[in-house]
Amino acid sequence: MKGLRFENVESATPVIPVRNDVACFLGLAAVRSGSDGSLPEVPESLRRWLVAEGWWTETGAGALRPGSLLDVPLPIGDWATFDHLFAWEQRPYGKLGGVPVSGAGYLGAAVRSFFAQGGRKCYVVSAGAPLSYDAPRAARDAQLAALLPVYQGQRSRREQWHGLHHLFGLPEVAFVTLPDLAELAADAPPRATPAQDLPPPAEPRFTACVTPTAAPEANPVVRRLNAPWHDAAGFGRWRVALRRALHWLHDWRRDVQLLAALPQAEPSSEAAADPLVRLHATDSLRGDLARSGSLASPRLQLLHPWLQLDYAGDLPAALEPGEGVLAGLLARNALTRGTWRNASGQPLLGLRDLSPRLSRAARLAPNPQAPQDASPQAPLIDRVSLLDETPAGRVLRSDVTTDNDPLRRQAAIERTLGMIWRAARLLGDEFVFENSGESLWRRVEQRLGELLTELQDAGALAGRRPGEAFGVRCDRATMSQQDIDNGRVIAQLWVRPVASIETLRIQLTLGDAGQVSLRRLGREAA
Repeated sequence: MKGLRFENVESATPVIPVRNDVACFLGLAAVRSGSDGSLPEVPESLRRWLVAEGWWTETGAGALRPGSLLDVPLPIGDWATFDHLFAWEQRPYGKLGGVPVSGAGYLGAAVRSFFAQGGRKCYVVSAGAPLSYDAPRAARDAQLAALLPVYQGQRSRREQWHGLHHLFGLPEVAFVTLPDLAELAADAPPRATPAQDLPPPAEPRFTACVTPTAAPEANPVVRRLNAPWHDAAGFGRWRVALRRALHWLHDWRRDVQLLAALPQAEPSSEAAADPLVRLHATDSLRGDLARSGSLASPRLQLLHPWLQLDYAGDLPAALEPGEGVLAGLLARNALTRGTWRNASGQPLLGLRDLSPRLSRAARLAPNPQAPQDASPQAPLIDRVSLLDETPAGRVLRSDVTTDNDPLRRQAAIERTLGMIWRAARLLGDEFVFENSGESLWRRVEQRLGELLTELQDAGALAGRRPGEAFGVRCDRATMSQQDIDNGRVIAQLWVRPVASIETLRIQLTLGDAGQVSLRRLGREAA
């Protein structure tokens, strides 16, 4: 990995909740440590952030051990910082033919791809060192629980945050991923690939408009291991974990999108050739989260297939799940074009090959085995964000969520709403302890109007003038007398995202207990 270089950016940049390009990676990576077991030298900007956020103390920061960087959200502004802090490329995979095997871990590979594809800032939460590739089921379940614990704490108690719960304190995060999920949910033993079947080592390649990257050092042994694949039981565990994450996001962070790669199916199975077979057989795309087993949600963006990348030959079978690639691509889209624009057609940088290679029918045709209602019969390209080869090159072919509502299936609309929700929540935090009254109501209306005007000027909302793009109201018509007596302030706003032909309505409530909440009221034809 000595040839790999990324642009050096300040690690702890200011919090800007509306930037909509910040990702959070939850996974497994060991902290680098000195010969005496001490921490690597922590950049001063990161040290200051950890102290300011209450994770470290001024007096104890210098003496902390590597565990002090585990289960803590770390703002990372460049690849070099992550590489300095984590031994991501020394992940042990056990033995193959009696020879110890090591290579890259999936968390490190995802962060690497995020920056390689154009991302500029992310948070990393490592729950500890990865297990051996053939670790028993109980150990894998324990690490899954560390990343996605059942929430029983208090939102305001930072010491009770673990894994996904750290999003309570990260208001600017727009995307969250679990790069190790596919491996942790699988339990099939790794199988060696014959040496003659290995993909050729990547050669250094450079692409315009992206931070230059070079190929990693050759690692032919780890590439002989197969990427994790799922039988029915493994897919079930993967789906349960995703549903747990989605339910938590629904309750606490509706402005955050979960990005997840579809796991590889057993190579000889029908699901390997057509992923819709397994999704439909398990009713994973029916109804919504209230339906047992369903993954249909506006907050979930599945992607497929897995990737061979010019700079990622240090993983089993040289294949990467792709969450980091999609997060980086969406970040690049937000920074260069606007998050409200559909990211379909955006190029995948450094992509060498796709696995598995799906037929045209599997990608574009409805599945004849699907249930008869319209949405589940939609082709794979309408339900999963497909990475594909086109005459224009290798691109993101579809930019969709798994929701059954065609409007909420447009991921660009959900990203726009997420940006508005984060900005509204920030405004609510500013006013939440002020006395309710007409003066405050006018200020809330004014500030929300200013925010939405800026979004319309940037091209995120439809209409030529503000009255055609949005509306804001905060007065006695939006609050009952009981709300006013209890000090509760309620503002209602409607918006027309540029990609939508319908109007969406949102309610912002400033509670008398110092709480800010938002909920979606519905939609109507524009």
